[in-house]
Amino acid sequence: MLWGVSGPLFLLDYLGAVAVAAAIALAVRELTGRRAAGATPDRVELAYLTDRALLACQVGIAALRRAGGVSTGELATLRADGPPPARPPGLVRALHTALRRPQTWAAVLADPDVGRALRRMVGRLVRDGWLLTRAQRRRIALGTLPLFAVAAVGVTRLVDSAVEGRFAGGPASVAGLLLCCLATALGGWWLTEVPETGAAARRLLRRLRRGHADLDPERRPTWQGRDTDALLTAMALFGPRPLLAVDPAFAVQVGVDPDRGRPRRGRPRPEPKPARR
Repeated sequence: MLWGVSGPLFLLDYLGAVAVAAAIALAVRELTGRRAAGATPDRVELAYLTDRALLACQVGIAALRRAGGVSTGELATLRADGPPPARPPGLVRALHTALRRPQTWAAVLADPDVGRALRRMVGRLVRDGWLLTRAQRRRIALGTLPLFAVAAVGVTRLVDSAVEGRFAGGPASVAGLLLCCLATALGGWWLTEVPETGAAARRLLRRLRRGHADLDPERRPTWQGRDTDALLTAMALFGPRPLLAVDPAFAVQVGVDPDRGRPRRGRPRPEPKPARR
């Protein structure tokens, strides 16, 4: 079946198979985790969905700072000066507890209570369907197998033609098939990087970003006169840079890089994991 057609016709059939395999992989990715239960995530949870643990902690510490509950000290330390906001999320409460004694931001991230609060929050997001389970992530990864299978068929035709002396088409057809096989394999490899967030979470973040487009740092919003809710929402949806515009010294102290743009939304960067003691 592989050799009964001419090179150009085989290449057309190959491209059709690639289109079908890619559609399967993308459909599995978009349909997995498309429904979520429970309440809409709060701002700290939205921050985790946007850029994982570090951003969630930065939003939590910004909430404490705006409520007057955190101040800076010597040697780049932070300390809790006042009570936390009313009915704070569990992570905000854990951050406040960790700062009852002055310590650096790195020590806060490594605090066991903060780590436990993060794990509880992640467990809630997984249970409600905003984050994918291991089984769902495995399903998305397996959805890329048709792409690799199609690439293997193309490579088999090229190798068998070279070894057995079979006719695989003219130079243009052979070069085109070789390039298509390479592109198919690279596309499959790229799609094996499975997102941690489900389709429902990605849809929610897109909708909220459109609704709060005026807070996007790329539009250089004016923060004078805006309340704490607007600041925390902007951080949760677009990354920590809005804190630089409001409280630059404190932002740098809690790990906001003034020379870095907002995080990539398609592929989140690796997060610093709180150390276990």
